[in-house]
Amino acid sequence: MYIRDLKGLKFPDLAIIQFFFKNNLHQNSHKKVLEFGCSNGNNLSLFANYDYECIGVDFNPDNIKNAYYNFENVIQAKQFQFFEENILNFCQKNPNIQADIFLIPNIVNYLRREDFLNLLKDCKKYQAYKDNALFFLRTRSIKDFRYGFGEKIAHNTFKITDDDTTGELGCINTLYQEYELVEYLKEYLNLYDFKVLNYEANNIMKNDINILDSDIVIYGKIK
Repeated sequence: MYIRDLKGLKFPDLAIIQFFFKNNLHQNSHKKVLEFGCSNGNNLSLFANYDYECIGVDFNPDNIKNAYYNFENVIQAKQFQFFEENILNFCQKNPNIQADIFLIPNIVNYLRREDFLNLLKDCKKYQAYKDNALFFLRTRSIKDFRYGFGEKIAHNTFKITDDDTTGELGCINTLYQEYELVEYLKEYLNLYDFKVLNYEANNIMKNDINILDSDIVIYGKIK
């Protein structure tokens, strides 16, 4: 396998890598992992290399096409399936997946708060994961550069309408505080035995503009 042959993103998210090894997932195999917002499978590629059954969901057809190419031709994974679908409809259309590991990285910030909460409800109702599954969430905090960037449309929610500094023109950004994410996950997914981490880094955008990316990472167990 050559990294240069992968189409799209080349590496898993650093927070996913840390989550994987801190939970000793390299010592397990043949379990099922579900990821919402899977892009080209860059995060799932880590699991595939340890013979996990990988299921990814992304609405972008190019991402799904690249994911299949990467898993079939470069990674040569054993068990995988990718869905070109909106994550908001996925659980109802594909019930009883019952994943052992459930990942939602870098995607819920693009949802309205009410859509995020409905998604969590559907994940539980339609059994997207097993009881006591491992869970991972990464999303933007109110410390992020994007807080207040664009038109305010709801509580801590902004739509970027006239500035493409971050390459997200037309996107919604909903930003969170740690305590509210924890409360949501406890209420809707019965989160327990969890950890809360903060990831901050400077990032260079268009026209050499330096911005702060600030993310909250939560992982634990759900039932």
